Formats: sequence, structure tokens, C-alpha cells
Amino acid sequence: MEISDRSDLTTGNPLKKIVIFMIPILIGNVFQQLYSTVDTIIVGRTLGPDALAAVGGTGAIQFMVFGFSSGLASGVTVLTSQYIGAQDKEKASRSAGVIYTLAVSIIVVCSAGGMLLLPWLLRLLNIPPELYDRAYSYQFICFAGLAGMLLYNLESSLIRALGDSITPLFFLIISSVMNIILDFLFILHFHMDVAGAALATVLSQAFSGAACMIYSMKKYELLRIRRESFHFDSFFFWRHLKVGLPISIQNSITGIGMAVFQSALNSMGASAIAAYAACQKIETFSTMPMFASSMALVTYAAQNYGAGKYSRIKKGVRAIFIVDLIISIAGGALIVIGAEPLIAIFVGREAVEVISLAKVYIMINAGSLWCAALLFVYRAAVQGTGETGIPMLGGFLELLMRIFAAIVLSRIWGFTGLATAYPLAWLSAAILNIGYYIFLCRTGLKEKFSNES
Repeated sequence: MEISDRSDLTTGNPLKKIVIFMIPILIGNVFQQLYSTVDTIIVGRTLGPDALAAVGGTGAIQFMVFGFSSGLASGVTVLTSQYIGAQDKEKASRSAGVIYTLAVSIIVVCSAGGMLLLPWLLRLLNIPPELYDRAYSYQFICFAGLAGMLLYNLESSLIRALGDSITPLFFLIISSVMNIILDFLFILHFHMDVAGAALATVLSQAFSGAACMIYSMKKYELLRIRRESFHFDSFFFWRHLKVGLPISIQNSITGIGMAVFQSALNSMGASAIAAYAACQKIETFSTMPMFASSMALVTYAAQNYGAGKYSRIKKGVRAIFIVDLIISIAGGALIVIGAEPLIAIFVGREAVEVISLAKVYIMINAGSLWCAALLFVYRAAVQGTGETGIPMLGGFLELLMRIFAAIVLSRIWGFTGLATAYPLAWLSAAILNIGYYIFLCRTGLKEKFSNES
């Protein structure tokens, strides 16, 4: 198998292995959010709060569609990791072929469907009339460039399945620098408004995805496309779909919940939308270490599950949970303390109403990051074993909580009630995944835990 000792997560100290594997993922997430944040800062500071609201007001649509496609692509790589852990080279190679086949299908459906349904989706989100044209142009370009945006996620997921988290980072850094340069070129020089921000993101991600694909196929024999890799086996194909589809549906369900949330938010006006858009960038940075550790934990659990080292999964989960809990509490406290200057970076200190609303959102969500830590760790542990149905049900709980906050709590407490949507969603889904993980440890894996040396 093409897997080095450093990339083999089935040996060595569990926490050390996970942390070493997650560091490049974390750095990659920072760069990925860096160019997204640069988009937000440039749009907010040069084009104004309305432009920022137009971009932020479509976030739920992008997450719903892109989350579905990327969720399916990354979900099926759980099996690839398991085959690698089991040292089954033939199945690992066939698994890559299934993933490429699925990717082409979902790109066509999601990209075309998104562009056709975009006017209806924007109306569903209650986009204010004065923001509609900008929101439409921004999201249309994102849908048109979905193939390029998905390609990087697909290739990086496959490479990480092999235990290599450094290569995707290298190409993502190139993409980040390229995106920032294109931002300044399209927005400030060519005056393309929010369409320039969308085009910069699409082109930079397409470049990194294509470069990553070319490199990975030359470097890793398992990822090279061969005719036999696409030999259709209905059972093998269905097994991948059975694992990947629940994660895909889970992301879409989360996206639907975000859409309901966004619709309620958009009805509160441009200031509320801009406040949320800025807060989301800050919150994303604060959850990055936990998100990166969860991505690493999925691969770690999958490789060890394939290798039959079940007690090792338990040790890794326990260790990374303690780390994430500390990070969430400390990070949340720092964000609350620095809330006002952080928000001012995006909208300027003169946007008093936006800053005031943003501080309310941050107080509620930053103080609840420990709920996100619970969810990320135990959902990743369950997904790594291939049991993706429970995380999907967790997505339904997240949907219900966001709807409850958007329809009920927002009418009682306004923006404050709406701001509780994410903490409620995190906690409810976390409780379900924790319960199922405990069930796995006490029943399905109990005998193997006790017998494994």
C-alpha cells in the first residue's frame, strides 16, 4: 500500500497521530477562510454594508447545495480509508473510481439545478428587493463554478484518506493567495462589485482542484483513473452510496435549517444580515481547530476500524475531546472579550447598529462553543465507523432547532432569539451522536474492545 508510517494512523500514540494529521488540515482551513474573509472585508469596507448583506444573505443556499455535493464526495471516502486501513489495495482503487463517478453526477445535477432554481430560492429566503440583483449575480456565478469548487474538496478528501494531509494544504495556500489577488483585481480595479468576489473564489478553487488532481494521480497509484476502476458493481456502488448519502443529506438538512434561519434573518433588514455575515466569519475561525480535528478523527477512526483496532478508536476519541473542550472554552472567552473590535474590522466603527447586533450574537454563540465541540468529536467518531445514518438524524434535529428559533424564538425575543439557533442545533445533535457512540462502545464493539491487545 502507498502509505507511509507518518500517514498510517493505526499505530503510535493516538493523540499525537491525530494532532500531527490535523495540523495541515487546520492550516488549510485557515487559508480557506482567509480568502473568504478577505472577500467579506473588501466587500464590506469598499462596497458597503448592503453589498455585504447581499453576499451574506445567500450563504444558506450555497451551503445547502455545495454541502450536499461535497458531503457525498467526502462521505464515500470513509470507505476508502477503511480499505486502506485493511491494506486492501484493489478495493481502495475501485473506491476512488466510484467517487469520481459520483462526483460527475452530482456536479451536473447541483450546478444546473441551482442556476435554474436560483430566483425561487432567493424569494424563499426573503432577500430584500434592494439586495436582489447583487445576491443573484453572486450566487449564479457560484453555481456556475460548482465543478471547480467541488474538485478541490474531492481530491483533498481522497488524498487525506491515504493519510496525507500536507499535499492538500500546499495547493490550498496557492489558491488562497490567488483568490486575494483576484479579489483586488476584479473588485477594486475592474469594479465588478460582488460578482468579482464570486468569480475570484470560483477561479482560485478550480485552479487548486485541477492542480491537486494532476499531482495526486501522478503521485498516488491508487488515485490514477483506469478503465477497470469504473467497472460497475451494483453492490460495491451501493455500499459507497449508503455511507456517503446520509452525510450528504445531513449537510442538505443543515442547509435547509440555515435557509429557514436566513429567511427570518433577512426579514430583519440589512443591518441584521450584515451583523450575522460578519459574526459567521469570526465564528468559523473560532471553530476551525475543532472542525480540523473532526476531519482528522474521521480518517483516524476509519483507518483503525478497517484495521480492526477498535479500542484505539476509543482512546483517540477521548483524547481529542479533552483538547477540543479546552479550545472551545478558551476561544469563546477571547471572542467575547474582543467582540467589538473584531466586528469593526468588517464593517467599520461607524456602523453602530450592525456592531450592536453582532455583539448580541457573539455573546450567545461564543459562549456555546463547547456544544460545537461535543458535536464535532462524537459525530466524527460515529462517521468514521461507517455508521452515517445517526449523524444524518442529528442533521434533522439541527433543522428542527433552527426552525424553532427562526419561527418561535425570533418572534418572542427578535434577533436575540434567532441567535440561539446554532447553540440549540449543536447541543441537540451532539446528544444524539454521544448516545449512539456510547451504544456502539457498549454493544457492537464491546467484545472487540476487550479482546484487542
